[in-house]
Amino acid sequence: MRLPRAAPLGPSMSGMVQPAAWAMPQPVVIGRPTSELWWLNPLACVAIIGVVYASFMAFDFSRVVPHTYIPGLHYAWGAALLLALALGIAAAMAVRREATWQPALAFDVPRWLMAGLFGCTALAYAVWFQPLLENPGLMLEIFAGERSSIRDIATTMPGVTTMTQFGVAYVVAYAAMRGSRARPVARWEQAALICVFVLGCIRAVAWSERLAVIELVVAYSVTRLAYARMMRERTWSLATAIPLIAPVVVYVAFTATEYFRSWHYFVNDYDTVWEFAFERLMAYYATASNNGIGLLVENRLWPEYTGRFVAEWLYLMPVVGDKLTESMGDLQTQYFYFLSRYARPEFNSQTGLFTIVFDIGYAGSMMYFVAVGAVVGLLWDAWRRQMRFGVLFYPMAMMFLVELLRFNYFAASRFFPVAVALVLIWAVARPVVPLVPRPAPNPW
Repeated sequence: MRLPRAAPLGPSMSGMVQPAAWAMPQPVVIGRPTSELWWLNPLACVAIIGVVYASFMAFDFSRVVPHTYIPGLHYAWGAALLLALALGIAAAMAVRREATWQPALAFDVPRWLMAGLFGCTALAYAVWFQPLLENPGLMLEIFAGERSSIRDIATTMPGVTTMTQFGVAYVVAYAAMRGSRARPVARWEQAALICVFVLGCIRAVAWSERLAVIELVVAYSVTRLAYARMMRERTWSLATAIPLIAPVVVYVAFTATEYFRSWHYFVNDYDTVWEFAFERLMAYYATASNNGIGLLVENRLWPEYTGRFVAEWLYLMPVVGDKLTESMGDLQTQYFYFLSRYARPEFNSQTGLFTIVFDIGYAGSMMYFVAVGAVVGLLWDAWRRQMRFGVLFYPMAMMFLVELLRFNYFAASRFFPVAVALVLIWAVARPVVPLVPRPAPNPW
């Protein structure tokens, strides 16, 4: 069954007197906009996060870490912060609910900027993975289980290897132009997109950083879904069930990477690699909350109001970061001490919730998540209306939600170069009339 949204306008017979309403030809729009999918709504995402967060009470922490801090009052405060995030999102939605819809313009990102983003990305990867270029056999050693990564022989270079994150901005810009049909996409731009994804996959294996692939997939998918429409009821039904299918796909992909990465270390401790991978996948997220709460319990020096966990990217910038560390201190050293004494350094994530509490206190963290929720809600509204800023930045807001239980994406150093590149795209892109007219989004 197809999902028509409008019938062809104007009678087909010639020579008849036309009513005034038919004087101007109107675009024919069929199908249902994918921006209406329930799981793209940030409130639904927070609800899913809440369910996962609640499941941590059933996790057996004693199998992976020496101290358990869940459940407890701090754990309840984490739930309150999720509620604050939801309230901020709902408030922004309420404000924008009655906003007048304006026909959106597609935006044409100049080819010179697309080439610059891709060139910087490729150059940064070449500098970063020079040992891999000189000795490709290192990848075979990783697949054979002889090494887990190339972290011991490859090093990052602040300000240079950071530009690998421009690849995320390239993917967003490409998906926006392809989805809005602002202009024909050149073949070299298509090849560059494939190259960015291949580089991301190599990074995931060689640097043990699966997040690099997750970023690209989320960036591309969410951007394209701002413009896509589904023509069949069956396709729509399958799309609404993606949150049920996605965890299985993630689990299988995670198992595949862990098989080469660490299974050989634990092969005698588990019956199957599937059991091992499931526990490990849950442990990455559950121990993150446990670590964050443990830091609050075992350390009495908070809050210090240094902004170290609110804007981590600022502390990791060349020169500026050194000055801030000298004057404000580095809260990260306190967290590393906690990991070495009370937790397990292998599981070193600290969630995006409790580090904010550690940095700016209870009241500060509550205001922070209400404010971030409002920003996310406004970006969602702009994204579904196909406004340029929303299309560019809502995919990053989705990354924040996807990884919130593990770390704060907005505060992370990897977000800053993406944001800089996206702001540049927003400033330089030329608004154009889309090749295919787009209707107003349906009421929500």
